[in-house]
Amino acid sequence: MALGTNGMGGGVGGSLTADIPLLWGQKINDYFRYNLSLAQFFVDRSEELSEGGSDVYTPNIVAMSTAAKTTNAQVTLNNPIQTKQTLTVSTWKESSFVIEDREMAQLKKSYYLQDTFAKACAWEIAQDLDDAIAAQFTNFTVANQILGSGTANVADSSLLAAIAILETTGVDVYGGDTAWIFHPNTFYRQIGSVDKLTLWQNTQTELPRSKAPTRSLYSIPVIVSSAVPLGAGAAQESGARLNMLAHRDSIHWARMSLPVKSTKGFVGDMGVRVQQSYIQEYLGELVTVDLCYGVSQNRTDSAVKIRSHSVANGL
Repeated sequence: MALGTNGMGGGVGGSLTADIPLLWGQKINDYFRYNLSLAQFFVDRSEELSEGGSDVYTPNIVAMSTAAKTTNAQVTLNNPIQTKQTLTVSTWKESSFVIEDREMAQLKKSYYLQDTFAKACAWEIAQDLDDAIAAQFTNFTVANQILGSGTANVADSSLLAAIAILETTGVDVYGGDTAWIFHPNTFYRQIGSVDKLTLWQNTQTELPRSKAPTRSLYSIPVIVSSAVPLGAGAAQESGARLNMLAHRDSIHWARMSLPVKSTKGFVGDMGVRVQQSYIQEYLGELVTVDLCYGVSQNRTDSAVKIRSHSVANGL
């Protein structure tokens, strides 16, 4: 039986059947990038997978030693045992929906609805990646690089101690690659209540309510993210907010660019794939947005974990 003339190619108001990947593809990738906070800071190794593969290796460079040199004697050779860190890209997340023919005709005319759908898909995928990066915070377990308590607010002394710890280990704290990472409750409700940090340093005025808090502490940038996790397991960490002072090299991540398999599709510059196909059972277009990524801890000595009350002690 012949198909009617009011199918997915026609109908009142037209459709987006040929346009969704083209119209939304890069827009979704742009919104994906915009919604990333942690992934934009930590090291992205995606380019190393552009020709294929699923694993990225990073050698752990062992420091060389020196030796005294005496006349007519051979030099002392360094022979360190080299190890490696492995970043495996295998986590595959998708966000899918169906737009039925009637709504498709309406959507064609509405930039607002197109934008809303694109933002919603991009946000979900970006949130998954940021959550996966934040989940690595629990893996920083070097005892002398953990500060604070889950029963107390962040103290100024902990902030200064975190800077001292990283500089002692040789991390260039003020080289532009280090940042504080706080949950909104920690930054606004705890640090925001410390006069020393909010009155002059963040506002340059005696009236702290005259300006929004500057996202910088001791001239180190602050990333505020709701992805910052609560601890679990150990009694000292269970229920504590796990904030960080971290060098960007402490965590690596990568995404895999998957090929388009549907008749209509698009892969943007952030590796987010948008595919579309018509599903007659639903009389609508199935749109799937997906991303394959991996995250790994890379350097255990380049971050300090700062535990704090999950909300704010005293509230």
